[in-house]
Amino acid sequence: MKRQLYDLTDEPFAMFVNRACAVLKQEGVKYNLVGGAAVQSYILHMLSGKYDKDICGLIYHPDLRIQDYIRSTDDVDLALRFNGEDDTEKIRKINKILPKFAFEEIAPCEEYIVEIKPERIGASRPTFRVYIDERSNQEEIIAMNINREKGGDIRNLESKWYRKIIDDSQELTIPYNKNYELKVVVPKLEHLLVEKIAGSRAKDLMDNKNLADLSKEIGRELDFEEMASMLSPTNETNYLGFLGAQYPEQVSKFS
Repeated sequence: MKRQLYDLTDEPFAMFVNRACAVLKQEGVKYNLVGGAAVQSYILHMLSGKYDKDICGLIYHPDLRIQDYIRSTDDVDLALRFNGEDDTEKIRKINKILPKFAFEEIAPCEEYIVEIKPERIGASRPTFRVYIDERSNQEEIIAMNINREKGGDIRNLESKWYRKIIDDSQELTIPYNKNYELKVVVPKLEHLLVEKIAGSRAKDLMDNKNLADLSKEIGRELDFEEMASMLSPTNETNYLGFLGAQYPEQVSKFS
């Protein structure tokens, strides 16, 4: 059974995601953090703004249960965009970059040392082992899923949208504490929702509910026309299901 261990409130996981994003930026690779870590990034960013707290402040806020909003994962999902290279060259570049994700640093709360070492390098599903003060165990593994634009596929979504999603991405800055902040590049919120609607697995539906509920709480409006254009006609049923559950007033406008 797949283990679900981490979220971005966990210092080692947050540090690894931050490091990977920083390295990709330094290497000039266009990317999006997608999947569960992207959802967590948006939720923490919105909660931080709503409560005017950093992540540590949110964790200990008496009126907030982080676990009501965040689904844990042991994966870091990345979508990469290259400049016309063939797949062999893409793999070569990825394998050259991956070792740079390793690091050894003091944790943001300065209570221990976090070290990340490559466990298995490869473009398909690399893994990294987490060490806390030089100790680790078999479960302390972070895996990566890397979409290298082979066919431009996103689950159940037309391939033509792959580049637009990355080109329209945005950087989120999320304070972890007074000494540390996360900087991640993620899809536009509408595009992340579209990816999840197209997938429509149980975890996608949970993520979309959490994203939509919090967006409504803070008054964040969505571009429903853009979402409809990306999901029509293949995913119209899924889109109507999303609207009916989260934005019933929009159903008649789409129909």
